Amino acid sequence: MTIRFALAACLLSLSAQVHAYCVHNETDRVVTVLQERHPDSMRNDRRFDRSVAPGTSACCEFHKLDCNPEGRANSVVNLEVRITGEPPYVCGFPPGSEPNVKVTGAGTIRILPNARRSAFPYVVRVRTHDRKDLTGPRGVACTEPKSPKGSKK
Repeated sequence: MTIRFALAACLLSLSAQVHAYCVHNETDRVVTVLQERHPDSMRNDRRFDRSVAPGTSACCEFHKLDCNPEGRANSVVNLEVRITGEPPYVCGFPPGSEPNVKVTGAGTIRILPNARRSAFPYVVRVRTHDRKDLTGPRGVACTEPKSPKGSKK
């Protein structure tokens, strides 16, 4: 009886981990993550909006409509990902879409130190709900935000 209970608890915990999108911060800075405007204005105040401390993560279970409006493991959610500090950095996937990162309802975003010698110290890695790596072995560099045209620094 106890073995069945332990096995059921183990399977339940594994299934909970598999069915959520998560943002993992493996940097030395705080990462802020903000979901795009919710299509249902009544849920907009409850959308995914987190500050993720270094070495921690934040998740949204795919069936929660506040942070995954379509409620499916393969639906796409657009998140604004910023690395705080001086200078600040923004991450984008697909490349060039900074500060927006697309992730599936049960996918994974990892923000990590850039292992390659580069002007960009951080990279973003994205995996889909079915564990497919979208960003390749090097990830996509997080860059300094572009200043709007005509603005002075």
